[in-house]
Amino acid sequence: MMRLFRLAITLLFFATTVVFCWTWFQARIRTDHTRPSITIEGDLIEVSLQPTKEELLRGVTAFDQKDGDLTEHVIVESISKFTEPGICKVYYAVCDADDHVASATRRIRYKNYVTPEFTMNRSLCFSQMETVNVAEVIGAADVIDGDISKNVIITSTDFEYGTIGSYLVTAEVTNSKGEKISLKVPLIVEERNINAPEILLSSYLLYVNPGTPVDPMRYFVSAKDSYEKDLSEALYVESNYNAAVPGVYSMHYYAVDELGRRGHTILTVVVRGNAEG
Repeated sequence: MMRLFRLAITLLFFATTVVFCWTWFQARIRTDHTRPSITIEGDLIEVSLQPTKEELLRGVTAFDQKDGDLTEHVIVESISKFTEPGICKVYYAVCDADDHVASATRRIRYKNYVTPEFTMNRSLCFSQMETVNVAEVIGAADVIDGDISKNVIITSTDFEYGTIGSYLVTAEVTNSKGEKISLKVPLIVEERNINAPEILLSSYLLYVNPGTPVDPMRYFVSAKDSYEKDLSEALYVESNYNAAVPGVYSMHYYAVDELGRRGHTILTVVVRGNAEG
């Protein structure tokens, strides 16, 4: 009786082992051991400043031996910060039905990309009676990010609040692609009558290429005394502008009313090059 019991146990173990091996073998056969692949045409392509998914996937295809064409399943995983001005890396990925993942990269160049530029909503010429808040004056704009004024950092090594004088402040800003720019501009606090003429310009910060002539009157809007009397005829401009040399220049606009009170504002001109100083 014990012999029959042992034989039965042996046969049951053998049968279980056969079933397990058969099941494992069938699963092994059905399992996809191939990996998908991504093929990319061109190591570098140009895209718009706000590229669409279609632009980024141009020339990208994917294939898997089991699943076939996977091109429609390719995704853009991420886009790097600039590796050099205007150029990023794009990371692609695709997954087959068995969750096998393939990845690839290529470079893109943003067409018509230009470095961010600072902006000013008024000049950095203040009366000693005014509150000086440079952060409210200087902003920045970027062709990819738009308004990046919130990222502007203002620093100064010598400015003293309430003290008449000429100072130098530095503005810094970084866009989402990691490009950082800086600009050193003069800040003037002067003794000026509260009723001095007011001079308005259409722009207070101008970027130009080397060799570009700048007519200060092109940016002049109006000059009026405290009674709104037009003082355009009394306006004069003093400037150190040199179009041939990259740098930061100031065009000073002055107007004097009948009581001898002088208004003053500044157009800052940046000749591109090493103007950031």
